[in-house]
Amino acid sequence: MTATTPRPLRADAERNLRRVLDAALEVFAEHGLDAPVTLIAERAGVGVATIFRRFPTKDDLLAALLAHRGEQMIAAADAALERDDPEQAFRELAESITAAQISDRGFCDAIGTDLFAREDLQALFEGVRTRLGSLLARAQAAGALRPEVTAEDVLFVLYGVARTGLMVESAAPGLWRRYLALALDGLKPGAAPLPRRPPTRRQFDAARCGS
Repeated sequence: MTATTPRPLRADAERNLRRVLDAALEVFAEHGLDAPVTLIAERAGVGVATIFRRFPTKDDLLAALLAHRGEQMIAAADAALERDDPEQAFRELAESITAAQISDRGFCDAIGTDLFAREDLQALFEGVRTRLGSLLARAQAAGALRPEVTAEDVLFVLYGVARTGLMVESAAPGLWRRYLALALDGLKPGAAPLPRRPPTRRQFDAARCGS
């Protein structure tokens, strides 16, 4: 083992880490970013000190969970890229991205905060954006989507659907799918011209990272 090789966790430490991450995922998904670490520790069956030994700050713990969500979205995007029907593949990925936010209030809440300014998360979610852009370009080339729409447009639209969906989810579970269908139909060709230009990458990144 070299000096730079991370020391593997003991079996009990590995089990504790898994319990902490599973509990944190559940707690933040249910309660959002304001959920206390004490609730996570209680659900994981560990002490708060155990969590902070592995994650020095609450943001470090949140970043680990956001990375997990990002990896899931990358996998969903890669699966969509393998489909033959570009419009259906695009719609499936759009639904997957929206559903990820609906099922995880903490993830949805984190969008637009400085958590996304972390370099590792920026790189990960840039991978999601570029894959979505590839699917969008395929669907546009097939004439299934408006040619002037960008990946940044789509991500903002999906976030809007997710925020609305979270607002009504407890009263009307699944109603967000109605609004997603309305939003996706608005991306089809033949509708009225869009006002204003799409956001630039700089504007998109500034909004996503809360700067």
